[in-house]
Amino acid sequence: MGPGKAMKRFIVFGIAFLLTGILGTGIILLQGCSTPGNSATPSPKNQYFRMNLGTEPPTLDTALADDLVSITVLTNIFRGLTQFGPDGKIVPAYAKSWEESSDGKHYVFHLRHNGYWSDRKPVTAYDFVYAWRRVLNPKLASSYAFLLFDIHNARAYYNGKIKDPDAMGFHAIGPYTLDVQLDRPIAYFLQVMAFSITYPQRQDMIEKYGDTFTEAGRYVTNGPYTLASWEHENQIILKPNPRYWAGAPHNDGIKMYMIPEPNTSLIMYENNELDFVETASSLPTKEVRRLRHRPDFHQMTLHGISYFGFNTQKKPFNNVLVRKAFIESFDRTYIPKLFQGGEAPIRSWISPGLFAYNPKVGLGYNLSQAQQYLAQAGYPNGKGFPRVELWYANTTPENQEVAEIAQFQWEHNLGVHVDLKNVEWKVYLKQLDNDPPQIFRLQWYVDYPDPDSFMEVFVSESGNGHIQWKSNSYDDLVHSAAIELNPKKRFALYNQAQKLLLEKEAGIMPLYVIPKSYLVKPNVAGFRLNNLDVVMLDNVHFVPSHP
Repeated sequence: MGPGKAMKRFIVFGIAFLLTGILGTGIILLQGCSTPGNSATPSPKNQYFRMNLGTEPPTLDTALADDLVSITVLTNIFRGLTQFGPDGKIVPAYAKSWEESSDGKHYVFHLRHNGYWSDRKPVTAYDFVYAWRRVLNPKLASSYAFLLFDIHNARAYYNGKIKDPDAMGFHAIGPYTLDVQLDRPIAYFLQVMAFSITYPQRQDMIEKYGDTFTEAGRYVTNGPYTLASWEHENQIILKPNPRYWAGAPHNDGIKMYMIPEPNTSLIMYENNELDFVETASSLPTKEVRRLRHRPDFHQMTLHGISYFGFNTQKKPFNNVLVRKAFIESFDRTYIPKLFQGGEAPIRSWISPGLFAYNPKVGLGYNLSQAQQYLAQAGYPNGKGFPRVELWYANTTPENQEVAEIAQFQWEHNLGVHVDLKNVEWKVYLKQLDNDPPQIFRLQWYVDYPDPDSFMEVFVSESGNGHIQWKSNSYDDLVHSAAIELNPKKRFALYNQAQKLLLEKEAGIMPLYVIPKSYLVKPNVAGFRLNNLDVVMLDNVHFVPSHP
């Protein structure tokens, strides 16, 4: 989410790049904001970059984090083998270089010798091996473990078919060389290596402190910042890491507040108590109309989709006809009309701008067909339909408004009543993991700019789907698409997979493509925000304001 600066020198640009190999000819735009001449300059004293997380991070364990709040913190206190550069392309991080075999199934990463943890110990290949083994340990139940399943024997180890972790295809060849063997060529593998699930971890610290190793004063990190303090439910303070291989950031630190009310965040920004506010956690969506003409206002489209999920094992949504009735009775165009914040209604599960996006895939608004489906399911005009619950998190007022729109439409169009349940974020995530509600609302942002990052959410081994649905046919289509070299064939495979998920099985209902609107102070330079919704703060510094 690209570098930025305010006023007229704030330039919005799009970087289009072609991913080769199995990605075929897919063109992906990574948008961002760039400021010319963002050379790091020392900041005045007490110049903290202040922002709002919106809520308490559920975890800062890189092996367990699967939400945007936690990952926002982790991507600024850690680095992996690779990272996304300002233009969205993969660049070296702790791997200074690497070699890839001609068949795309073997990588050798060479770690930099000047990479250190915040306690001055070298970052080694052994730290990556330990971290990945921990992620793949089935006892930990990491929801993102599946991202490493393409490594040789990783899937088998996670599923308990192999007990020896040494049998997995990643090994340290000395302290600064990591050898990785894949079962299949994956064009986006280097992008996965930039994601938080692959970050290294310190075995000694985890064994010493157990579940509390992520607390401030104990957490050893290797990124541009360290975790200076964590006042739970209040704020997190990050401090520049003087031992970071690329150099410590030129500011006094980052203050991340946990303010659940966006209106409060906006007031704080306008009172110069925050330097950055964004929709979703800090900026009320309805304020976008008022703010969009300001010079410090910026907007971009993310590779993210808001959606309703159905628990396909809970009545009455164990009946696919009921799920189809709920989807086809919902007019998605109501949401952008209400918010007017740049939301774009969508039926597909792959977002615009990614390879294999197809706007014709998925179920649309068809009220007569929806009513027919409900009658076929045994509930004509909603007669005899049980009361059901729609759960949503209390992170923003917009979440409640989307839920209320759904409640009204389903009652008006189908004659069914849906109760709404507003739940605190951490409780909500725990419920999704343990016993997903009948209907729930979530947002998904891709972890790497490839359609696989959308489609993998609902494969059987994913811990992020929550719809209690498994399909060998879907799994086969998604896995086949990931290794298909022919772009046309790959496109066709994703079409088939989307039709199975969205039309035949109707497991989820995509709602809209998520826009990102934000305000950033004119004296902030080096701020990066990309359409993966990753906030990168390593180059943030302050410059004199101009009248």
